Amino acid sequence: MYRTVAQLDSLTQLLATWFPDYFTRIQLPEPSVQGRPVFALRLRAGTGPERRGVLLVGGTHARELMNPDAIAELAVDLFVSYVNGSDLVYGGRRWPAADVKVILEALDIWMVPCMNPDGRIHVMTVDNMWRKNRRINAGTTCIGVDLNRNTDFLWGVTQGQTSCSPCTDIYVGPSVASEPETRNVRHLLDTHRVSTFADVHSYSELILWPWGHAPSQTTDPTKRFTTLPTGTCAPIGVPGYQEYIPPRDLQRFQTVGGRIRDAIKAVRGRTYANQAGIALYPTTGTQSDYVYSRHIANSRLGKTYGFTFETGPWMGSAEESFHPADPEPVKRDAKSGMVALLQQSICAIELIGLQFFRARTEINALQKVRDRLLATTDAGREWIALFERIEHPLLISLLADRDLLAETAGLVKRSAGLAKDDSVKLSAEEVDAGLKLTRKLRNRVDDPDLRKDLRSIEVQLDDMRGLTMAKAVERLMAQPPGAKPATRASRSTANGSPKAKPIENGSPKAKSAANGSPSAKSSANASSKTAAKASKPASRKR
Repeated sequence: MYRTVAQLDSLTQLLATWFPDYFTRIQLPEPSVQGRPVFALRLRAGTGPERRGVLLVGGTHARELMNPDAIAELAVDLFVSYVNGSDLVYGGRRWPAADVKVILEALDIWMVPCMNPDGRIHVMTVDNMWRKNRRINAGTTCIGVDLNRNTDFLWGVTQGQTSCSPCTDIYVGPSVASEPETRNVRHLLDTHRVSTFADVHSYSELILWPWGHAPSQTTDPTKRFTTLPTGTCAPIGVPGYQEYIPPRDLQRFQTVGGRIRDAIKAVRGRTYANQAGIALYPTTGTQSDYVYSRHIANSRLGKTYGFTFETGPWMGSAEESFHPADPEPVKRDAKSGMVALLQQSICAIELIGLQFFRARTEINALQKVRDRLLATTDAGREWIALFERIEHPLLISLLADRDLLAETAGLVKRSAGLAKDDSVKLSAEEVDAGLKLTRKLRNRVDDPDLRKDLRSIEVQLDDMRGLTMAKAVERLMAQPPGAKPATRASRSTANGSPKAKPIENGSPKAKSAANGSPSAKSSANASSKTAAKASKPASRKR
């Protein structure tokens, strides 16, 4: 029913040996504490330099047997779909072959199906509820370190479900990153361009993202974990502490998490909660918080969005929840969620740019406009959300039409040039070229919501003739999609029409985002989940 470590290793070796054009297997630098090799598998289609990467990790906690199998099977499913040109189907969720093609040609997909081989073997042969690795803890008869408390993120701060006692299931280890299994994951992050990470666990039907140690807030960037002491074996010593998260990153976590949730629900109707880790219970040293925190602790590192999946529901007992008699329905849910995460990790502008430009100059210029300007206002973040909604379906159309793709690349290049010198004015010819392309794309799609979003772009673009790039961006930062452009509004006023209603930053939705809080519905869902967990065994720990 569940694969042994040897079977998982054999499968990854077979894939890399038989299909080397698609799969590469590497042995990670450090063996497990009992001397077993740990392997990572990379899946990609095509050639070229290293791409934007996604890292999927399973088996962190030994007793969660489903997820290593699900990750290994996902590698096979994606490969078969790609080479056969067939759709990928998980229950009621169908991923078109064209979507799979883009995923494999745009990303480097890194998988560590079984991070903790010693623990998995112990579960399958001795104790089916073992959680930790198999570290011998000096000076005690207790065995094991919780690998999801051992990372370099507030290590040794015993907030919530974290402990410095070697005899607990949530032991942080003798020192930060003391375990070779932990350091193997760090090695992949250090040596490859990983932009998205998921640590796949069981159970509780959750999609979690930072922060796990404290509530989030988006208004005070001085409140950073880097100011807190570590290794104290005590809780955070600041009453009411709330960790800063940039509004753009909070939006990104909520949006991607929501799309993962929707992809899982489409399989068989299961609804996962999409929430910050703290909503489950406080923790420190978790892998998803660590991977996201790295760029904050060290500004030379790139940003990695970190997620934790908790797959499967409570099944009446801990044993049946961690490793049910029939894991297939839960694995289908998990695989659909992971495909959604892969799809959301693609950057359309980057993919188009790398096909036509020799350097990343243009891509970097546009990303700076997004991250340093648009991301700082509510209206700007609404435009970012719009672009992220439309980029994946439009990318399929563009990749099927080389001429249209080249036309889009030319527009991207010109926009990047304007972004680098924001004093240059948008000419009528440039605006008309953008409108022409947008209308071509709108005529190719049937989805009414997608057409509406493209129409919002047309309306704003049509009113930007003669504006500098700086003024154009300022307008997007002030006027969300669907708002009447400023010059049109002033024309209407001049003609006797009522003035457009001012955009209010203090709307309930904006306030919710500014405080780092989920919507009322999400809060209710989180509360109900928490209440439900209160009746479950205390052994359930992320």
